[in-house]
Amino acid sequence: MSEATTSTHTTSDGLWRWLIGGLAAGAAILGLLIAAYAIGYHRGQHHARTATPTQPTTTTATTTPTPPTTAPSTSAPVPVTAALVAQGKSLYSSDGCSACHSLSGSAGAGPSFKGVAGSSITLSTGQIVTADDAYLEQSIANPDAQIVKGYRAGVMSAAISSYDLAKNPADIRALVAFIKSQK
Repeated sequence: MSEATTSTHTTSDGLWRWLIGGLAAGAAILGLLIAAYAIGYHRGQHHARTATPTQPTTTTATTTPTPPTTAPSTSAPVPVTAALVAQGKSLYSSDGCSACHSLSGSAGAGPSFKGVAGSSITLSTGQIVTADDAYLEQSIANPDAQIVKGYRAGVMSAAISSYDLAKNPADIRALVAFIKSQK
């Protein structure tokens, strides 16, 4: 074999390796994009996401705070049925609640759900309230209305703003049922 043939053969092998490597990397990236799309599509099945128009910000010398919205209060306590708990568990997992609220009692960015229902909660104002259905519903629908001592306002409201849970009382009831099941 001549030296020119060996050189061409080596160059051709290197090109094939490069092409196969590029195709494998492209396939991996395509797979990740498809998976990301599927996850995003699946999450959209739970809550219709609506784009909120951005308002231009203006600086003023005085600001008036907006009054907190009230939670969609139910007249009867939320029942802890298997169907509601299952729906609440699904929302807990798919909506990212699990990123901040543990089920084990360990501290996180938000209070643990373990044993919280029915317990006494100390708020950042020093007030002590009972975590009854109305409190839990309001904490989900308007998380900045009452902040648990040791936690910061604005964290949960920013995290859940796209879900617009205040307009989804069925989801709030399911989440409350799930929280009540965590003893």
